[in-house]
Amino acid sequence: MKNRTPFDLTYITIDSISEGVGASQIVPLLKVLSESGMSINLISFEKIKPDNSMLNILKDSGIHWNQRIFQRFGPISGLSRILEISREIPPTKIIHARSDIPAVAAGLFQRAPILWDIRGLWSDQRVFMEPNPIKKRIVSNLRLFEDFSSLRADAISTLTSSVVPVLEERHKNLPKKRIVVPTATDLEVFSLTKSLPRKIRGLYSGTYSNYYDLELSKRFINELKTQRAIEVHWARPQESPRKELNAGETSIFVSSQREMSKIIAEYSFGLSICKLDAGPSLTGVMPTKVGEFLASGRPVVINSGLGDLDEFLLEFNAGVSIDDSETSLRHGARELLDLLDNPQTPERCRSLAEKYFDIRVGANKYLNLYQGINS
Repeated sequence: MKNRTPFDLTYITIDSISEGVGASQIVPLLKVLSESGMSINLISFEKIKPDNSMLNILKDSGIHWNQRIFQRFGPISGLSRILEISREIPPTKIIHARSDIPAVAAGLFQRAPILWDIRGLWSDQRVFMEPNPIKKRIVSNLRLFEDFSSLRADAISTLTSSVVPVLEERHKNLPKKRIVVPTATDLEVFSLTKSLPRKIRGLYSGTYSNYYDLELSKRFINELKTQRAIEVHWARPQESPRKELNAGETSIFVSSQREMSKIIAEYSFGLSICKLDAGPSLTGVMPTKVGEFLASGRPVVINSGLGDLDEFLLEFNAGVSIDDSETSLRHGARELLDLLDNPQTPERCRSLAEKYFDIRVGANKYLNLYQGINS
């Protein structure tokens, strides 16, 4: 570990880094940032006890890891995490706050310039996903976290360009120092596999919350099956609360994030269809799984209006965007089959990932922004 005080960067996340998005997004990013010479302090909240392999990965990269215990969900626990984070922030030159709760915690006793890393419209997503009317009213107050963060942050990063006008409308004092870093994918890990499987095989990858439209996904799969023989599988993470999707999958198997690059290479396409009625929150969404599929040379099926992806897929002809009409499902299935019949599709998908999702490009954007914050 580098022995420099204060740390150049303190990175704060309430996500676990030993699983899911933490393992696929945060750890690879911090490793690249560390390679640039930064001394990094990581604060994360772990839902399960990490194994020694993750500790060794971070240690070998010179990253100091402050492991916290997530404990439980709920508003009271969320508030306690804010206080816990604020106490744990060490002397540091820059704070990278991943999402709203870390940004609020950093802003309570602002010890350093803050980058508010906006991972979509978090409060809107929580309200949309909450089925209980009483709890829905409670979580609607999470917009206050967004309001507070906009006032205390020195800079922002977003996953999409589409969400910026929404944020500007809500927050008149939104920081002027801004970058867009779509979901970052390690292109060395998720490498291009040029040949598609002979048998058409679709893949659900990772966790699927009720933000995803599994019924529409199933309808699309059923339409696809009327045109061609296919199989659809779900690579389910160990931590997923769901045991099945009921979205047309013909088999389910448990997989770790470390296995995903090899698994995706064995499939023809990926599915990431969110609910069309999710409102403005859709503008800020950029699912991690989409970047991984495209980097591997696999087209994706998404819902229309999902972040910037409509434009990205159209630019490279690297996937299909659908709505819930029968016409869209029918045309979308035909378009996907045409892509799978085209031997150039994998390379176009990879080109899209190289332009928009390269983790090293994203890291350089962050490095430049960190320098701009301190200037």
